[in-house]
Amino acid sequence: MHYLDNSATTAPSERAKEAYVRALDIWGNPSSTYSIGRDAHALLESSRQSVLKALGAKRNGGDLLIFTSSGTEANNLAVTGCALSKTRRPSTSGQLGTVIIGLGEHPSVENPAMQLQKRGFSVVGVPTVSGVLDLDFLERILINTDSPVILAAFMLVNNETGALYDVRSASSLVKRYFPDANIHCDAVQGFMKTRFTPSSIGADTVTVSAHKIHAPRGAGALYVSKEIVTRKNLVPVIFGGGQESGFRSGTENLCATSAFAEAAEESLSNFARNSEKVSELRRLLDDRLGTVCPEIRFNRPSGDSIDGICSIIVPGIRSETMLNFLSAKEIFVSAGSACSARSRKKSAALEAFGTSSDDADSTLRVSLSHTNTEDDIEVLVSALRQGLDQLAKK
Repeated sequence: MHYLDNSATTAPSERAKEAYVRALDIWGNPSSTYSIGRDAHALLESSRQSVLKALGAKRNGGDLLIFTSSGTEANNLAVTGCALSKTRRPSTSGQLGTVIIGLGEHPSVENPAMQLQKRGFSVVGVPTVSGVLDLDFLERILINTDSPVILAAFMLVNNETGALYDVRSASSLVKRYFPDANIHCDAVQGFMKTRFTPSSIGADTVTVSAHKIHAPRGAGALYVSKEIVTRKNLVPVIFGGGQESGFRSGTENLCATSAFAEAAEESLSNFARNSEKVSELRRLLDDRLGTVCPEIRFNRPSGDSIDGICSIIVPGIRSETMLNFLSAKEIFVSAGSACSARSRKKSAALEAFGTSSDDADSTLRVSLSHTNTEDDIEVLVSALRQGLDQLAKK
C-alpha cells in the first residue's frame, strides 16, 4: 500500500496507540471526585497541558484549551460561540454584525458562517486567488462595513492547495479597525507542519485536530486566549453538565485526548526531522513529475506554502477516473478535501484559488507525511504516467 492522503487522515503512531490503550484502564469519569475519577481528571489535564505546549501557548497564563470531538466541532464552537456571545442590536442596515472569512475555508467554518447569515449577520468572503489573502480587499471591507466586525476567520494552511496564509497581517488589519473582534484560525492542516503560536499569528482562537498528526480520530481542540475568556466573547453551543470549563458539555473522551497529547509531544520533539523528511520527499515528487510526467501542471500557490500538500492537474483525465486507476494499484491520493469527496460538488478551495472548472475536474491532491518513503513517490509517478497513457481523455 502507498498511502499519500495524509491531509485526509494519518496513521496513528505506535506511541499514540499505546497511550490510547493505557487510557482504557483509567476508566473513571474525570468529573467524579473519588480516586478513579481523580486519576482520570489528572490524565485529562496532563493531556491538555501537552497540547497547549505543542501550540506554544501560555499553559498557566489563563489561556484555555477546550477538548472537542473533532476539528469541525471546534470550528463550529469558535464561529457560532463568538456570534452568540453577546446581545447584538441591528445596525442601521439591519445587520447584527459582520463576519469575515477567507474564501475557500473548510466547510466547518464556511457553513456555520452561512448559518449566521440566516440569523441576520453579514458574512463577507476575502479572495484568496493563487493562495494569497487579498489584504487590500480586506481593508476595504473594514473601512466600508455597515455593522461592526465581530469575527474574522482565516485558515492557516489550505487543505487542498497547501497555501500558507498570512494570518498575522490579516489579524493586524482587523484589530486596527475593530479591536474587539475575535480572530479565529483553523490551523488543522498547519499544526505540527509549520511553526506558529497563537500569538505569532495574532489569533484569539485556534482549532487543531488529533487525527492529522498521527493520533486516532475522535479528538480536536479549540485554543481560547485569556482575553476572549475575560471579555466573555465565547459561549457554548453544546449544553449539558458544563465540562471543559463550561464551554463543551459531555464526558470527555479520555482515550482520544490522551493519544492526541502523545502525538503532539512526539510531533513537537521530532518537528525538525519530520519537516526535513517531508521537504525531501516533496523535492523528489516535483522533480520526478517534471521528468516523467511533464504535461502535469501544479496548482502552486504564488505565496508561501507547506511542502506536505501538493495539488496537481492531470490534463484531460477526470480526477475520479485517475483516483480509481491509482486505487486499483493500492496507491491512495484524493481529489481534494475528504470532507466533501463524496458530495461531488465543485471544490470551493480550488475555485477560490482561481483554478478553472476544467482543471479542477482533473485535480488530484497528494499529501505527504514523514512516514512516506521515496518508493511511495516513485510508484505514484510511475502509475500516473501509465494512467496518462492508458486512460480515456475527457
